[in-house]
Amino acid sequence: MNLLIDENMPRSLAGELVALGFTVQDARDIGLVGHPDEEVFQVACSTDAVIITRDRGFTEERNWPPEFTAGVIFINLPDSATTYLINTKIRNLLTQRLPESLLGAITFVEPQRALSHILRRRPKSSTAIQDHPDKQGDDDEARNAQLDETRTD
Repeated sequence: MNLLIDENMPRSLAGELVALGFTVQDARDIGLVGHPDEEVFQVACSTDAVIITRDRGFTEERNWPPEFTAGVIFINLPDSATTYLINTKIRNLLTQRLPESLLGAITFVEPQRALSHILRRRPKSSTAIQDHPDKQGDDDEARNAQLDETRTD
């Protein structure tokens, strides 16, 4: 899974997520500091990356470009939340959930849980359909219902 860390997230987060095996870009390292959200979305679209942010503007579907289907992880924690707490919540979310439950969704990471709301269904990959042609979508709803909420404490 590709991840794009917004400029308002802890600097140490990228290294922790790379260590877990994720492909990570930090907005500060690719020249996006101070740039409009539209430009962050452009980069996320071009790399098919889930955006991790504390910027509420990314949670509004009307702001999502039509081609954006990767998803947003919104950190909805108090401003007093420590870097350790923020990084731990994100690590727990990404290691306890199937990636499919985050893709095309806005996931709200809160003090006691993480809730996902799917906004855009991603097209099925051709390999997934070839591997399981009899399961082309009916079981998605059941799997997503099981994965839409994760305790993050």
